[in-house]
Amino acid sequence: MQPTSSTKCSQVISLLNDGYSLHQIEAKTCLGKSTIGRIKKEINVDKENSKGGFPSKLSYHDIQSIICQITTGKLDNAVQATHFINNNLPNPITPQSVRNALKENNFCSVIKKKSPLLKKGH
Repeated sequence: MQPTSSTKCSQVISLLNDGYSLHQIEAKTCLGKSTIGRIKKEINVDKENSKGGFPSKLSYHDIQSIICQITTGKLDNAVQATHFINNNLPNPITPQSVRNALKENNFCSVIKKKSPLLKKGH
């Protein structure tokens, strides 16, 4: 295994910054994809790993609005928050999206003890 020259490294970095794929860079530089991958990894050392998934349908302001409504006691649960926020959004969201957003902001669900609806008569 030969060390990669600094000119090849700078060429790879330039091509990566221009948006070329590993396969395209391999064809242009005659370096292996694993070598190119190592160079790419070295230049992205501080880059945070992506969580994946879809971007949130709720904006920061939507989430803050829901949190405000819950903390002031106007809303009790994620389903009520969903109905509240869907009045303001063009694309409706599900209660699970609200639950996820609340969870990310350190809110958790509380299970209330149910009292019996019927009582024994004397």
